[in-house]
Amino acid sequence: MRTLVLAADCDPKQPPFRDKEFVVVRSTPSFDEATKTAAEAAAGLGIKLNRRGLSPNLRTGLTFSREECARRQFPYPCYVPRGRADNGTYASVEWSSEYERFDRALYVVMIASHELGSRETRRALEAARRIYPAAYSKRVKVYVGCQQ
Repeated sequence: MRTLVLAADCDPKQPPFRDKEFVVVRSTPSFDEATKTAAEAAAGLGIKLNRRGLSPNLRTGLTFSREECARRQFPYPCYVPRGRADNGTYASVEWSSEYERFDRALYVVMIASHELGSRETRRALEAARRIYPAAYSKRVKVYVGCQQ
């Protein structure tokens, strides 16, 4: 994992990982398929589509634009995976290699990220399974520590 974190967001007294729970509706090696699924999931579930301006990148899987990387004071390409400080129920496409316990090198369509066992996660999963019967929730540790 190559997670980038601004020093200003860093508190060395806090544990570097936080447990999160994600609701996943699809994983695919195709960015185009993932973005299409995310748009369909957002429309079908009545939730926001938040692609965060990410695009595919051979080195990092996904990246923000050069301008966004510079604004965040990161070298290009840069990618901060969902789950750090952006809980919510919305559709996004994420890069699986940045998460433990996910198969590598896949684009993952997530529709929710919340604290473990939250009511919001259960509701999002129930709604997702009406359209995507294979939808599942996955608990993972998300890096929230300092950049080395």
